[in-house]
Amino acid sequence: MRVTEAGLEALNGRLAGAAPLDVLRFVHQTFGRRAAILTSMQRAGTWLCRLADQAGLDFDVVFVDTGVLHEQTRWARDELARTHANLRVITLSPARTFAEQTAEEGLLYLSVEGQERCCDLRKTAPLHAIRGRYDALVSALRQGEGGARSKVRPLGLDLAMGALRVHPLAHVTNEELDRALAADPGVVLNPLHAMGFRTIGCFPCTTPVLPDESERAGRWRHLASVQYCGINPVDRGAAEGVIELDDRYAEALAGPAV
Repeated sequence: MRVTEAGLEALNGRLAGAAPLDVLRFVHQTFGRRAAILTSMQRAGTWLCRLADQAGLDFDVVFVDTGVLHEQTRWARDELARTHANLRVITLSPARTFAEQTAEEGLLYLSVEGQERCCDLRKTAPLHAIRGRYDALVSALRQGEGGARSKVRPLGLDLAMGALRVHPLAHVTNEELDRALAADPGVVLNPLHAMGFRTIGCFPCTTPVLPDESERAGRWRHLASVQYCGINPVDRGAAEGVIELDDRYAEALAGPAV
C-alpha cells in the first residue's frame, strides 16, 4: 500500500485526542515487532519507554550511540535496559570512531556545514543502515518543544527509512510532562537533566541552559543558526513523498485508531 501525508489526515485527526498509551497500544497491535521506539535517552523518551514497559508492550528501543555521548546518557541506556524487562534495547553505532573520523576529516562540528555532516555520519547514517527492519518508528517529539516541532502530528512519514514516524506525545504539554515524571519514580531520568541540560546530545555540542533561555539554547551553542541534528524528518521541514507499506496495515491505517 502507498502511504502519503494526506492519506494519514483522518487517522491523525482521531489520534490527536488519544492518550499516549493508547497510541502506543495501537502501534504495537498494528505493527508488532515491525515497530520500535527511537530515543536518545532524554526524559520524554524514557517516559515513553516506561509507559510501554508498564503496559507489557514488547517494543525494541533503538538508541544511537554516536561515540561522543556523556557517560550519564550511556548510564540511562543501561539502566533502562536493566529495569524495563519488556523492552529490548538495541544500540547502533557509526561506521568509524570519532578519532578515525577526525583524523580523516577534521573537527567537523566547528562549522555549520561540518556539523551537518558530523550529525549525518554519527547519528543519521547508523539509523539509515537498518532501513527495512521497521515499518514504524515511535519517538517522543512534542509540539510544546516549539520551533519546527510545533507542528508535529501523531503520524508522519520518514521517507529515508520508508517507515511511519509516530509521535504519541505530540499534544503533551510541558506541564503535563513535568507532572507525569514527578508522579512516577520508575521513569529512568538522565542525570544530565538535573545538571541544567534541558536537551541532550553529544558532549562537544551540548551545554546547560540558563533559566531565561529557550529549551534548545544549549545545543550547538557555538553555531547560532543550528537547532537540530536532522535525524527526525519533522526537523528538516515538510517533504512531499510516498512510502510503501505491506497491505496488511491498510485497514488499521484507515479505520478507527483507538
